[in-house]
Amino acid sequence: MLFLNCRVEEGNVNDTDMKLGDNIEVKKELSYDDYIKILKGMKPILPIKGSHITTSTGQLPNAPRKYRYGIHEGFDFYDGFCGVKIEKGTPVLAISNGKVIRADTNYKEIGAGKRKELLKEARQLGYTPETTLDILRGRQVWLEHSNGIITRYCHLSGISKEIKVDVQKGNILGFVGGSGTSSKTPHLHFEIRLGKDFLGKGKSPEEIKQLMDEIFKK
Repeated sequence: MLFLNCRVEEGNVNDTDMKLGDNIEVKKELSYDDYIKILKGMKPILPIKGSHITTSTGQLPNAPRKYRYGIHEGFDFYDGFCGVKIEKGTPVLAISNGKVIRADTNYKEIGAGKRKELLKEARQLGYTPETTLDILRGRQVWLEHSNGIITRYCHLSGISKEIKVDVQKGNILGFVGGSGTSSKTPHLHFEIRLGKDFLGKGKSPEEIKQLMDEIFKK
């Protein structure tokens, strides 16, 4: 498998890490409506079996993240908010068929000092740099789907030993954890990337919930 020797040092990705997406041809940017139509056509499932989208607006896209001077770019799946038991080790599923373009199989957690340094920089800048965001997402798996749609599965405690480059909807990618966080509270941070933006950007919580209900019809 292409990612057996992946290496992620200090919670980050360097030139030797598995980022298969580096060589993927950049596709023409689609309109927002086009992306949504494609997503619906994928007939995806949620990444935690039996779950529903969080009932907490603070766990949705655009929620403020004052500690790092930024906003949330995805969906959190915490125990007590999503309809099913979620704990460390809960399986994380591929929402649709796709290709693994990143798998942090040899992830190493950052220390408290490094984390403090990164958050200090964010405070000075007034925003969270993308490199810092990547570190704070912890151990991750990324899937590429159709037309530039990418899903990210973050804060994982581990990655499935059965994972392959080509995955099918419902395959286990990894397991819920708290990597990259200060509290280590087990949860999944899940993102849907539409080209350069994240799903839900600029939308209200009500609009996001309605959209997710439409995309993830049961």
